Amino acid sequence: MTDEILIHQAGLTRYKAGLQLQADFAGEVRAGGSHGVIIAIRHPAVITMGRRASESELHVTPERLAELGIDLFNVDRGGGATFHYPEQAVLYPILNLTALKLTVPALLKISGDAVLEALKSHGVQGFWDESRPGVYMPDGAKIASVGYHLSKGLTTHGIAINTGRGWDGFKLIDPCKVANQKITSVQDLTGVAPDPDQFALAVASSMKRMLGAGRT
Repeated sequence: MTDEILIHQAGLTRYKAGLQLQADFAGEVRAGGSHGVIIAIRHPAVITMGRRASESELHVTPERLAELGIDLFNVDRGGGATFHYPEQAVLYPILNLTALKLTVPALLKISGDAVLEALKSHGVQGFWDESRPGVYMPDGAKIASVGYHLSKGLTTHGIAINTGRGWDGFKLIDPCKVANQKITSVQDLTGVAPDPDQFALAVASSMKRMLGAGRT
């Protein structure tokens, strides 16, 4: 097994294909191809419901979502409902935590630190809240969500950062089980929308560096 952590840029990818991509890389990592692959990706409009999500968190019918052109998926990550859209940077770190000698709390902290570092480079100062994993602004607005699935020491799913506007789909749900959660984006805060693909790569590069630094 190589101890390298690879970065794969997928760009705009339908959510179902993104799930398959995660499964493919998970198989490779589990087989010993590397210690991990961080997928940098974006999705067309989609709402995903985590293992703890309830129907009450979704405020419209699946039929209405179809009319709006928003896909709906039930997934095995932790947490409740969330929304992905094309102007959002998404990362799926497929990591062998056993090989990396990494705990889940340590992974969550690295995830938050990497997001905060990328946001800071764009003039945005947020904070990590471990009690409701995500990055928030001082006024409580949420700019990034974190939710992993862990199976036999291997992670899937991961991180989503609102880089541009277009996040109105969050109004159709209780984001991560919080009713009326205020949402924001880098564009809302600075007036400039970073390229989401490049932003995802920046976060992935920071994570790769931090994961390497955390190993003995």
